[in-house]
Amino acid sequence: MALTWPASLRPSEMTWGLVNNSRAFTSTLSNAQQIVGQPGAYWQCTVTFGLLTRKQERQLSAFLGELDGMFGTFNLPAFTRRRANNVGALKVVSGPAQARAIQINGATANAQVFSVGDYLTIAGEMFEVVKAATSNAQGAAVVQINKRIRRSLTAGASIEYLNPYSEMRMTQDTWSMTVRQAVSNGSYQFREAF
Repeated sequence: MALTWPASLRPSEMTWGLVNNSRAFTSTLSNAQQIVGQPGAYWQCTVTFGLLTRKQERQLSAFLGELDGMFGTFNLPAFTRRRANNVGALKVVSGPAQARAIQINGATANAQVFSVGDYLTIAGEMFEVVKAATSNAQGAAVVQINKRIRRSLTAGASIEYLNPYSEMRMTQDTWSMTVRQAVSNGSYQFREAF
C-alpha cells in the first residue's frame, strides 16, 4: 500500500520528467535509424527542500525511513497541477494497454473536461493531457495522453483530476540531508513505481 505524502512538507523545487521506453536501431552502413516505442514510460522527479525547520526535518527523515529505500512506495502530489474546477465524477470507460487515449464518462455535459497540460491519475498511474478534451451531451469524452497505458485500465475506475499524484519510489536505497544549526536541506530522486 502506497504511503501518503505528508501534507506539511512542500518542496522548494521539483523537477518532473518522463523517461520513455524507446529503442533505436542504427544502420552501420548508412546511419539510418529505426525507432521502436514500447509501453513502460515512467515519471521521474527530483524533490528539493531548500530550508527545512527542525520539525519538518524530523518529519521528512521519518517519512524517508518509513519508505525503506526503494522498497516502499508513496503518492507524490503534482503540486502545480492541482485544479479547483470540478467537472464531474469521472470514470474510465476504456483504456486498453498500449493506447494513448482514454475513454471516460461522468463529466458535465458539453463542457471542456481537460486542458492541455492537465494531469490525471488512475489507479496510481499519472498521465498528462496532450490535447484539450470536451465532453459530449452524455458526459463522455476521449482524452489524449502523453504516454502509452502500461496495463489495461479497469472500466469504472475513478479518475483523480483535482489533486493528481503519481505513485513513486526512491531511485536508490540511500539518502541523506544537510543539517545546520537551525535549518536543514536535501534533494531526493524518485521514479514511478510499477
